[in-house]
Amino acid sequence: MITFRHSYVIIYKEQIKFNKATNISGWATDKMGINTGGWGLTLTPSDMAKIGQLYLNSGVWDGKQIISARWIEESTQEHSRWEKNNLLYGYLWWVIDDKEHTYAAMGDGGNVIYINAKRNMVISIASLFKQNAKDRIELIREHIEPIFEDCK
Repeated sequence: MITFRHSYVIIYKEQIKFNKATNISGWATDKMGINTGGWGLTLTPSDMAKIGQLYLNSGVWDGKQIISARWIEESTQEHSRWEKNNLLYGYLWWVIDDKEHTYAAMGDGGNVIYINAKRNMVISIASLFKQNAKDRIELIREHIEPIFEDCK
């Protein structure tokens, strides 16, 4: 039986090794090469911004439709709700504001892909893992978006 304390130590050691690695990209896998598909994707801020731009452009990249516009729309609409905090959730996207069509993919420790379609804006934030990371959406909406209010 694995206790929480023991499990935490294993996770901590794996996280430290992961953070120090310079050659990791793509999905984290186990010893058999199997990934979880639900977490462990390593992306640069540039890669994250590209995903955001793909979504902002309704699935079009380099003039080619590579994801259907219908899927982009459907995946960024509410399909469930976290009642406790009144947070709306699509398909792996948190729906921030329906009016501005603002949504975000939020990863472990504060990693974010944020799209505000009304403002034609994509913001990516990558960080080392931090437990209980402060609210990145608040950071974006209160401190980053206002910088670009006068841009056209």
